[in-house]
Amino acid sequence: MGKISKNWISGCSLVTLSAISMFMPMNAVAQVTKDTLQVDTAKRFHLEQVDVSGKSANRKIKEQAFSVNVIDAKQLYNSSVDLNQVLNRSTGVRVREDGGLGSNFNFSLNGFTGRQVKFFIDGLPMDNFGSSLTLNNFPATMAERVEVYKGVLPISLGGDALGGAVNIVTRSNANYFDVSYGFGSFNTHKASVNGAYTNAKTGFTVRTNAFYNYSDNNYKVRVEPIDWSAGNGSSGTRLPLQEVERFHDSYQSIAAQVDLGVTNKSYADHLLIGAIVAGNNKGIQTGVTMDQVFGARTSNSNSLIPTLKYKKTDLFIEGLDLSAYSAYNITNNHFVDTTSLQFNWLQETVPTNTGSEFMRSQLHNRDKEALVSANLSYTLNNNQGISLNYVLTDFRRKSSDVEDPNNPTFALPQRLQKQTLGLAWQATYNRFTATAFAKLYDMHAESFENVSTNTIPEYATTSLDRTHTGYGAAAAYFILPNLQAKTSYEHTYRLPEAVEILGDGLFIGRNSNLRPEKSNNFNLGALYSLSLNNVHQLSLEGNFILRNAKDYIRQNQLQSQPVDRQNINVGNVRTTGGDAEIRYSWKNSLFAGVNANYQQIIDRTEFLTIENLTGTETRPNFNYGYRIPNMPYLFGNFNLGGRFHPTSNKENALSLTYNLSYVEKYYLTPNHLGANNQDVIPRQLAHDIFADYSLHGGKYIIALECRNIADSQLFDNFKLQKPGRSFFLKLRYFITQ
Repeated sequence: MGKISKNWISGCSLVTLSAISMFMPMNAVAQVTKDTLQVDTAKRFHLEQVDVSGKSANRKIKEQAFSVNVIDAKQLYNSSVDLNQVLNRSTGVRVREDGGLGSNFNFSLNGFTGRQVKFFIDGLPMDNFGSSLTLNNFPATMAERVEVYKGVLPISLGGDALGGAVNIVTRSNANYFDVSYGFGSFNTHKASVNGAYTNAKTGFTVRTNAFYNYSDNNYKVRVEPIDWSAGNGSSGTRLPLQEVERFHDSYQSIAAQVDLGVTNKSYADHLLIGAIVAGNNKGIQTGVTMDQVFGARTSNSNSLIPTLKYKKTDLFIEGLDLSAYSAYNITNNHFVDTTSLQFNWLQETVPTNTGSEFMRSQLHNRDKEALVSANLSYTLNNNQGISLNYVLTDFRRKSSDVEDPNNPTFALPQRLQKQTLGLAWQATYNRFTATAFAKLYDMHAESFENVSTNTIPEYATTSLDRTHTGYGAAAAYFILPNLQAKTSYEHTYRLPEAVEILGDGLFIGRNSNLRPEKSNNFNLGALYSLSLNNVHQLSLEGNFILRNAKDYIRQNQLQSQPVDRQNINVGNVRTTGGDAEIRYSWKNSLFAGVNANYQQIIDRTEFLTIENLTGTETRPNFNYGYRIPNMPYLFGNFNLGGRFHPTSNKENALSLTYNLSYVEKYYLTPNHLGANNQDVIPRQLAHDIFADYSLHGGKYIIALECRNIADSQLFDNFKLQKPGRSFFLKLRYFITQ
């Protein structure tokens, strides 16, 4: 609640009062009582007090009918965290990484993982943006907020998510400049530049985001190296458990985004033409497990993405709003494996029979994707509106390899086109809000299959067309002014991604017969908030989830070698569980929060059936009725912090934050098979501390952080070891107008 003191605008005209109201928040309520506004005969007035109350944009999103987490990225600008690390502290989210900076990761949201969760940047799908433009590369300073939708999505986020989505909303400041640089353990360096300029008269606008990341990732791991002296390792002889340093895991990425155009014009709220340029280089240290050690395999990627963004409220008529995004993604992915040596953890080598560490290759994939996303909404009256959304992605690939220049598959088609069309109705009343929607999913794929019945390959081109219809609804109601109940349901589909249906030409085989995943998702939750004298702020939230998914897309586990594995549809998975969060703050100076997540993910597939052009194979599923292995089922986070003024200068402030991450132990393989299963990832606790000191009202900032203070052994996925204790120092300069 804000107050404007007595006689603040005494003598102003009524026109001036109207102008003042333009600068109030859109949702602000100005309470002007009979006693506070006095008008005299000279048309002058004395405004003794105006009470302005309203909800922030983040709060309004939080109170939508959807189950959504809203992360205010502005609170994290002084830290070195990337968006993956930010999201990993959010309810329902678990990010599992293969290692340090730039490593592969698996994003899990209420039991759905990987590509089942969609990622957007300002509403633009990021399905094929390349490995440089992923959440573990993006610094928190490029975002204004991050929206995490669990289950049902708003129709404005088009696409084909199975169980949720993450939307990164970039900063919208009209004029600002924010630059930072930091360095720390494992020779890690991070730099970012973010800024915007807007000419108030002409509307000319420039916006830019850029970042650079580098790390040797040479942290120590505990392993049992292969003993090459014992039969070249073929006997499986191991040396004693010891601590060694990773030696081939360096990572470097760089990216820049620039938008030019106009804002706040009669024909456009914004019209921006821009481009994203990005690239990375990565050493590959391990395979799926720590037993697979590489010393010369590398990969690199570069992307060029021209973009066009347009938005206009009240287009042609009042209440008709249009937003449109388009991009053309040109990405080159290059994989190199030509070293005729095999490594162990001691960097000892022996010759290989394949002429490389794995399979000799210099594969080059040139991917191009056209992307269009448009959302049209119309306000029917004060309480109701309708929305129409359309998304098109058209992906094409060309491959080559100087190690295999005459490969006949390089001349065969590789294309995937996906379209989604959504229509929604929204209703908003005093305490009640609701939406109902329907979606049409369409897919066209062109690929090829090996139809040979002998050892000589014989390829045939294939074409696949699929169309599906989804639907759903969401509603929310304020039972009390501070207590809101929510529920949502959807029947949804996820169409296969390019790498799933077309493969990657190296490790993932193509499967042109792949079916879309489908799921029935149900959410039930409540949100409560309490404010006492603007001193104590308390919020509580709880959600129950039910997911019934079919035709899960997974890599074929019946194949004996982890090379050229196909993605297949392997059946049904049921997820039940919930998450809860409590947050408290005192005078915006002290804060604490805790969240917990539980998910019971049960395999409901009685038989494993593999379908392709060569036939069908069916086997009993021994994990039927049991929990899905290699998936955390109980985890949570706790944080405690405060902001202080250690000197009399109130423009200088010290912030301290402590974070705790907890993951209960879980099995890598089905724990009911065999006796005394030791394939387990133990219970994990990670402690982090962050401190920053800001000068001149936040113009200059110095920050220090320590992660994994206790130097605990942390694991993810198939017991891949993560970094131990690390330190990082960051310097930041920020100005705004």
